[in-house]
This record gives sequence, C-alpha cells and structure tokens, in this order.
Amino acid sequence: MSLVAKRPLPEPTQTIQDSAPQLLSSSLSTARIYKRIRLTARKIVGTPTSILAYVNLLEDTTNSNDALQVLIKISEAMLFDESEFPEAIRLLVEHFRREPESAVRVKVLALFGDLATDTGIDCPQLIDEVIALLKGETSAKVISQGLQALERIGKACNPTVAYVNKMVFFAKSKLFSPSHNVQRHAILLLGEFVLISDAEKESLELIGKYTDSPDARVRAQAFRSMLTLGERGVVLPSSLYARACGALTDDYECVRKEALHMIYELGVRHPEQNIKLPESEQEIRLIDDAFGKVCNALCDLSMHIRTLAAELLGGMTMVSDEFLHQTLDKKLMSNMRKKKSLHERNAEHFTSGEWSSGKKWADDAPKEMVNADSVSLMASGACGALVQGLEDEFLEVRTASVNSMCKLALRNPPFAVTSLDFLVDMFNDEIEEVRLRAIYSLTAISKHIILREDQLETMLSSLEDYSVEVREGLHLMLGACKVSTKACLSLVVQKVLDVLLKYPEDRLSTFGCMQRVGQKHPEICMSLTPQLLQDHPFFDSAERDVEDPSYVCILIMLFNAAQHLPPMLSLFPETIVKHYAYLRDTMPNFVPLLNLGGQSTELTLTRSTGSRQFLETLLNNIQLAYSAPQARQALLKTAQENLDRLAEIDPSFSGTANFTAVFLGTQLLMEQLQIATTGQPTKAPLKDCLGQLIRQCLKLQNLFSSLTLEDELLVKQMCLRASALNLVLVVKDRSQSALAPCQLLLHIAADASSFLQENSSLVADSFTSAILTKLASIGDPRPGRVFREILPVVQAAAPVAIPRINTNIKMCKARILEPSESSFNSDNVIKVTAGLIAAVPLVAELENLQETQRQDVRLKIKYPDQNVHVIVPRKKDLKKIMTEQGESQSHWRLRTTVLLSHGVWTEASPVDISICLSVRPGSELELCKPVKVHFAPKPVKRGI
Repeated sequence: MSLVAKRPLPEPTQTIQDSAPQLLSSSLSTARIYKRIRLTARKIVGTPTSILAYVNLLEDTTNSNDALQVLIKISEAMLFDESEFPEAIRLLVEHFRREPESAVRVKVLALFGDLATDTGIDCPQLIDEVIALLKGETSAKVISQGLQALERIGKACNPTVAYVNKMVFFAKSKLFSPSHNVQRHAILLLGEFVLISDAEKESLELIGKYTDSPDARVRAQAFRSMLTLGERGVVLPSSLYARACGALTDDYECVRKEALHMIYELGVRHPEQNIKLPESEQEIRLIDDAFGKVCNALCDLSMHIRTLAAELLGGMTMVSDEFLHQTLDKKLMSNMRKKKSLHERNAEHFTSGEWSSGKKWADDAPKEMVNADSVSLMASGACGALVQGLEDEFLEVRTASVNSMCKLALRNPPFAVTSLDFLVDMFNDEIEEVRLRAIYSLTAISKHIILREDQLETMLSSLEDYSVEVREGLHLMLGACKVSTKACLSLVVQKVLDVLLKYPEDRLSTFGCMQRVGQKHPEICMSLTPQLLQDHPFFDSAERDVEDPSYVCILIMLFNAAQHLPPMLSLFPETIVKHYAYLRDTMPNFVPLLNLGGQSTELTLTRSTGSRQFLETLLNNIQLAYSAPQARQALLKTAQENLDRLAEIDPSFSGTANFTAVFLGTQLLMEQLQIATTGQPTKAPLKDCLGQLIRQCLKLQNLFSSLTLEDELLVKQMCLRASALNLVLVVKDRSQSALAPCQLLLHIAADASSFLQENSSLVADSFTSAILTKLASIGDPRPGRVFREILPVVQAAAPVAIPRINTNIKMCKARILEPSESSFNSDNVIKVTAGLIAAVPLVAELENLQETQRQDVRLKIKYPDQNVHVIVPRKKDLKKIMTEQGESQSHWRLRTTVLLSHGVWTEASPVDISICLSVRPGSELELCKPVKVHFAPKPVKRGI
C-alpha cells in the first residue's frame, strides 16, 4: 500500500524547524525498496483518508445538493490509499448513472480529472469509464466536461496508441454536436492527441472545416488546434493560408488572434513559396504577403491584436528588404493619390503663381495622378506599419514595436541604419519602460550604426532624465555606439560630465561609460587629449585634483584609449603618470595595464598553469593523508585558508575554489563530530558544531550552480551524513526530542535514493549504500530504532571522496555599491529623531543568482543592541543587469531603500547592512560582508 499526493503540513506541536533545520526540500523516492521510507515518514504527519468512506457517504445522500458537497470534500482531500481506487471508481460510476442532476455528473467527471492529475490512479481504466459514461449522455455540459476530463487524463499518463485512438474516435463523433462547447472541447482533444500520421491525412482537414463554424469560439479553437498540431510536428500546408487570411476580417477578436498566429506560422514555415495575389496574375513570396497581412493588423481596433501583430513582426526576419523598409515609410496613399502635407501644398501654390479661376472644369485637380497598375502591394500593407506601432496610444503596442524593430535590425544592417532615427525619437516617450526598451534596442544594434551630431543632441538631452535606470541605460548605449566626428565625441564627454555634477550617484555608471567610449574611439581621443587635459604646449598647467569625478572620467577614457593606441602615452604630462598609478591601484576594473611609469608587467594566475595546478596539488595531498586523521584535519584547515585566498586572487576560478573550500570545511566538521559519536571528548561545543555543519550543507545546496551530476551526488551524500550525525548526537544528548531529526533523515535518504535511481550511471559510496539499506529494512522507523541501526555505520564511516575539479562552478554572491563605508564613516553620520525613520539608498549587484532564487533575496539589518531585522525587497527593485550583448541571465542589480529606525542612543553607532539568501524560515545565508553605516537616533527636542 502506498500513499499519493498532497501530504498535509506537520502539526503545530512538532518542532522540526527549531530542533533540526531541514537541509533540503524535494520529492520523495518512488522506488520499491524506498517506498517504505516514504510511507513511514508520512505516517508521522498524518493518516491517509479512505476514499471509500467518502463514496459511502455519497451513497447515503438523499438529494443532489448533498452529493455535490461530498464530491467537493473528496476533491479537497486527495490523500488516499491507491488500493481503494478501483472500487471507488466503480461506485462513482454507478452514482453517475443514477444521478438526475447534471451539475453533480459534471463534478464527478471533474473529480476523475483531478484524480488523474494528482494521484497515481490507473488512467487507462479511467479513460474507458469516462468514454462509456459519455456515450449515453445527453447533456451538453456533461459531455463538455467529459471531453475536458479526457484531455487532463491523457496529459497526466501518456496513454498508449490504442487508448489515444479511442479518445480521438470519440472526439470525432462529438464534432457534430449542436453545442458549440462540445465542439470546442472535441477539437481541442483532437489537436492534443490525434496521431501525427492521421493528422496529415485527414484530421487536419477535418479540423480546418470548423474554421467556418457559425460560433466564433469554435472557429478560434479550430485555428488553435491546427497550430497545436504544427507544434507537435505536423506539416501545416500552405493551402491553409487563404483560410487564415479570410479570418483576419472576422468580427471576433479571438478568431483574428488565432488567424494572425496561423499566418505567421505559415509564413515562417513556407517563406519561399509563391502565391498569386487576389484578382491578379502576379505572384509574391508567401513570407512577404504574410508580412503585409501582419502589418495590416497594426490597424486593428483591438489593442491586443495590435500588440500581437507588433510582436510577430520581429520573428519574420526572412522578409524581403523592400517590404521591410516600407514599414518605416510614412508616405500613405488614398484613392490612387499621394497625400501631401499642408505645408507642401501651400508651397506648390506659392511657386506656381496660379490659382483656380473656376472657369475651367477640374483645373484644380491633383497634378500627380498615379496609375493603379503601378501601385505596389507594399503601399497598402507594410507601408508605415512600424511607425504606426511606435505612435500607438497604448504602451504595450509601442513596446512590442520597439522590440520587433530591434530584432529585424539585428538581421538587416541597412534597416538598422534606417530605423535609427525612429528609435532615437522614442527616447522622448512619456512611459519609462518604452524609453528603456528603445535605449536597450539601440544598444543591441550599435554595431551596425554610427551616430551623427543631430542624433546625439536628442540622445544626450535624455541624460537628465529623473529615472536612474534611464540614465544608466544611456550610459551603456553611449559606450556601445560609435560617433562620427571629433565634435560628436566632445559633445558626449561634455554632456556626460555635466550630468555627473547633477547626479553624483551615477559615478560608477559614468566611469563604465567613459571606459567603453575610450576603447571604441582611440583615434578621436588622441586628437582631443591636449584639450581634455588642458595641457598647454609651452606653459605648465596646474595639477588637477585626482579625487574630482569629472577629471577621473577623462583619465579613464584616455587610459583605455591608450591601451589600443600606445602613441597616446607620449601626450600625457608627468602628473598623469602619478595619477595613473593611483587610479590603477584604486580602480583596476576601470583602468587597464599600460606601459606607463615603469609598470608593464603583472603577475597573473591562469586556469591551466596556476590555479588549476595549485588545486590539483592540494587535493592530491589531502587524498594522500587519508589514513592519518590528525594530519588530514590539519591539512584541511590549511587548505580552506589557501582556497579562500585563491578565490580572491583569481576571479575566474573563484567558484571552484569556494565550492572546494566549503566542501572541505564541511568534511572537517564532520570528522570532528564523528569522534564525538564514539564518546570521546571534543574541544568545541557540539551544538555550535552542529549548527555550523548544517549551515555549510545549506551553502553547498543553495549557493553553487553549474554542478555536474557527480558533484550533486557528493553534496547529497554529505547532507545524508550530516543528518545521520545530527540524529545520533541528538539521541545521545537526550536534551531534546529526536522525532524531527529522524524524520529529516528519512526525507534526505528518500531524496538521495530517488536521485540515484534517476541517474543509474552514478554509484553511491559505502556509507550511503549502508544507510539506505538499513532504513529500507526498518518497518516502523521510530527514532530509537533508527538510532540503533545507523550508529555503527556512522561511527565507522570513512571520509567523503574529494570532489573533482569543475571549472564551471559559479557561486552566488553580492557586492554592495551604495552605501559604502567611505561615504558613511564616523564623520558622516545619519541623524534622525528617535522613533522616526531614516531612508538609506542601497545599490547592490548580485552575481550567479538563479531565477528561482529571486524571491529568496533578503536584506539583513543588525543594530548594535543585537536586534536583527530581515526585510523582503520589492520584486521591482531587483532587475537583471543589461549589457551590450543584452540582458544578463544570472547577474542582477538591487536598487532599493533601507529604512532605519530605533530608540535614543547616546552616541552614533554602526549598523550592519548585508544581503542574504533565505533558504528556509529562520536561516539566511549571507552573500556579502556587511556594510557599516553610522546611525544616531537623537532624543526629541522639547521646544516652545
């Protein structure tokens, strides 16, 4: 007997989290020999409910309302014994047959779908029962629910071909139902489960016929099911194109939406196929015609359709250049006559000197009549489409248009040059998100463009934007783009320095901008060097302040330009040599290594010769000390210190060094605690050592990414050893309950066994195999019995195997940029009235943070009286860092405000602010060293 999904939470009387923090949370094993581990772990937290008890209550009901309430209770419970399912299904089927109320029958079918999704019920039997029940059903609601239940059952269990054919045959028989809801669910079922071979023969055509259904929901579902078949591998024929084009004029938005998707798919799948234009013998590429149809959808009345059309344009990169460039052409045509502006018409009247006298018929008719045959289809389709999208009243449409323009420009350099002016115009949009998208899009296509002076004026005017993200985005864009002339670069430098005086908090972003500007314009920087340094050819200039941010920006730009153009070094005065040495030491990430002042070489460690060789030697020495416990422990302590130092010296190898250091530190703690299990005295308190061991295991599980399967197995085995040691020491101590450590051990063992079965190529060590075998043999795993079984294994455990060198490992860590300890020292104190709030801006960068860990980021504030506050930052405060290559995948920037408040202090004291990762309630792993901010709450002044 086994249990199935939705295990209830532990009862409040248990203290699992207080006595032994949970090392990991994962699904339990489903293997045969470890099912008993899973079973007994759940016996502690709850007893399964008998589904037959509920069904028997259903049999005793006297009206449909009571029956419905019982069915709702069944769907809410979902903790049943699988052996009772066949009998329960039989009783539910019998009740279905005699139930007169359609709502109850609908709930029974919905319950079948829930059971298939949330439990391990026999799905083939359930499919047969549902189909048999629906064959004699007359209610359209019940049939619709039955078709939906069949879809859920099929997705949950992957039925065989025979059962797939049963569901498909039944769905086809219901296509002729007068109910639109039945037809819609039948078409949905066909799209999900019809065999690919059958779909290409007849099912695709059968579904296509329902695109002409009188009901809009059926028409939309027909297109959606055909697209689903295309996603499953069915070849969508180009003959569907005409049908999709006709649906673009449908009165209902849902139909137009699916038809637009179909046109896009057919255009991308058959780009080179030629089709005839309506009422003409002229042929055109399918992708070009589809592009025009999608552009036409940008004039749709629905905002959602316009947004979708703007998004789809970005994926149609195979369109012809003439069609693509027409999307930015503002010339419109109406009644075969070119439209001109009022200014153009008045100018023509003025230059001609003639006015209509009214005596001659049509003497004021338009002069430039256009032949209808010479009009290209582009003028009515793609003409001005993207321009219209950029000028739309809804920000969703404008944002999608900017993104699509960027995607198309990346594939077509001439189009990138043409679209430059339109993207620059979007810098003045009223919505910040649109401005940011335009800035990032221009950054992405910067390799195809060179900025002119008139374009730079519009861009630089946006540098004074109130939004710090817009300013940083413009810094990134200016560093990525190239300018054409010396005047352009001078304009950029002057504007950037002026804005820096207004927004001094943009210091680091401005430094990065000037660094990239210098790298991309070494020749122009060389011509501006005397002007920027104010170096007179005959007279000595006064030495400028090296702490001035504007002067530092200029030096950073010139030093980076000199890296690519060494003759620039001869233009630097003598004072620049001293300033270079200072900036090279204080800002090595902005100032490159130059042959200036005798500093031409630098000691570096590389993976192949330095860091890797050192780590290999270190691990070999630890392995050689396998049989000498005292020497091994001393070597482990020394190795930790050396690896921490290696992580600081070689940033490219820091992840591997940190992972190995934490792993070795965990092993050292484990060997010390293993001695305590034999009754020998230890120097450190056991409780403190156990707490450190658990934190080390949490670090191994949560702070490192890009681990191999072997590394993951080592971490799981380490956690299993730690949980076994925890249980043994807690039982020996007898000062607290061992129930929670026992349950924790069972959970971790089940997870390890599941991992080993999913990866059969991996082999567990002797300790893991012995522990799993012992736990599987225990029928009733109470803490005392588990302790007696695993004690000899724990006492005789050999050291864990040393991990192999994996240079791809990355460690999650943070770096607080603001506030810095230099800006909030003992002379610069935050003063506030006691009890009120002081707001401290915080800017930090987080590296190698996974998407799933985003919601676990916390701010930790520690006051001098040892009070600790853990704050959850807002989601919008944590965003991915933008680079010239696009959005970073694992690097984030946290920009928020820390609120400080306290009672009266006699003098200013430091408050620690750090960034943590919450791995479980009450356990936070610090990602960086805390920054100290001097805070002084003053007493309330009693005035008049």
